[in-house]
Amino acid sequence: MANGERQMPGHVEAAYRGAVDNILFLKKQQWLATNYVLLLYLAVFLISGHYFSRTDAARNWLGVVTIVGFVVHWWMLHSFQRSIETFRNRLAWVYSTYFSEDERTGLDLRLEPRSYWYQPEAYIGLIAVSLVGAVLTAVYLWSVR
Repeated sequence: MANGERQMPGHVEAAYRGAVDNILFLKKQQWLATNYVLLLYLAVFLISGHYFSRTDAARNWLGVVTIVGFVVHWWMLHSFQRSIETFRNRLAWVYSTYFSEDERTGLDLRLEPRSYWYQPEAYIGLIAVSLVGAVLTAVYLWSVR
C-alpha cells in the first residue's frame, strides 16, 4: 500500500475475476444460442421441403416448432442478459470500492449500475436475426404449396 489505496483481498479479486469470466461466457452463450436456433430453422426448412408432402398438419406442426424455437431463444437471451446485468453491477461495486477517483477516470470505469438495456445492440441484433429466420421459415411453411 505504497500509495495509501485499499488493496483488493484475494476473495474480492476472485469474485471480480468470476464476474468478468461470467460476462464473457454469457456473451458467448448468446451467440451460441442464436446459432442453434438458426440451425433449427434450417432443419425445419429442409425437413419441410424434402420429407413432407406439404399437408396442413405437417406444416402446422413445423410452424409450432418454429414459433416455440423463437420463443425459447428469446427467453434464453433475456435470461443471459439479466445475468450479465447482475455481473456488471458486481463489477461496479468493485470499481467503486477498490479504485480511486483518478484511476476510475483514467480507466473510464463507470460506477452507476448497468441497466438491462446497457449496450443492447448485440442483444437486439441477435433477436432480430432469430425473428427474421423464424418469419422466413414460417412464410415458407404456410405459403409454399
